[in-house]
This record gives sequence, C-alpha cells and structure tokens, in this order.
Amino acid sequence: METGIYIELSANDPRERSRSWGYVLEAPGGKTKHDTGECTSTMHGATLQTLIKALGRYHKPSQITIHAADEWVLNMLENQLPAWEQNGFRNARGEPIKYQQEWEQLAEKVKDHKITIAPGRHEYSAWLQDEMKRGR
Repeated sequence: METGIYIELSANDPRERSRSWGYVLEAPGGKTKHDTGECTSTMHGATLQTLIKALGRYHKPSQITIHAADEWVLNMLENQLPAWEQNGFRNARGEPIKYQQEWEQLAEKVKDHKITIAPGRHEYSAWLQDEMKRGR
C-alpha cells in the first residue's frame, strides 16, 4: 500500500522551544487522517517525535513517502540510520548520538516499511499551519 506522511511544525528554527506539530496520513484514494499537538524541543527533536507518532498509526507494511521541511532528519533517516543501528546508536567517537531514544524508536517503526523521502513544503503545509493555530 502506497501512502504519505506529511509533517509540519509551527516553527522551524533550531533552538529548543515550545512549538506545535501536525501530521497528515494520506492513503490511496486520498483518504486522510491527521493529528496535531504541542511539544518543547528543537526542530529535529519535534520532527522525530511527530514522525514516530505518525508511523505508530501503521499496522501493515507499507510504501511510505515522508514529506517534511526538516531535511536533516529525512537525510539521516535515509542515509545514516542503518549505520547508527549497527553502531548501537553511537557516533564515530563512540558517543551516544543526539536524540538516541527517538532514533531507536524510529528504527523500530520503519523496519517493515519501504521509505522514501520528500524534503520541503508540501500540499498540506498551509492547512496544517491553520489547524495548529486553531489547536486541533
């Protein structure tokens, strides 16, 4: 099944702060589900938390395209996650990676899926921004 996850944050600055998050899951035929909430984290931390929440809604292996403005998280997901898994989620110096717990959860959530990435804004960006402002 081919689906999409569309992630949006209320603020894309890198510092830790309170921010809203939202996601839309789009299934074949255009059927959607969404959720929004708030967290206190950096942009990368909030993106990881939102992605973990969205992936938690999947119960069957799927082809998933992940759309998000956070290019770093998407690139690490696609290019670095397997190496981090092999190294026990440690960097080249042997230190735990930042957001280790979130990356471990994400690795578990994506293992049964075929993931592709689509960095940048997407067709749900403006709508999710409005939903987050309304607190829905």
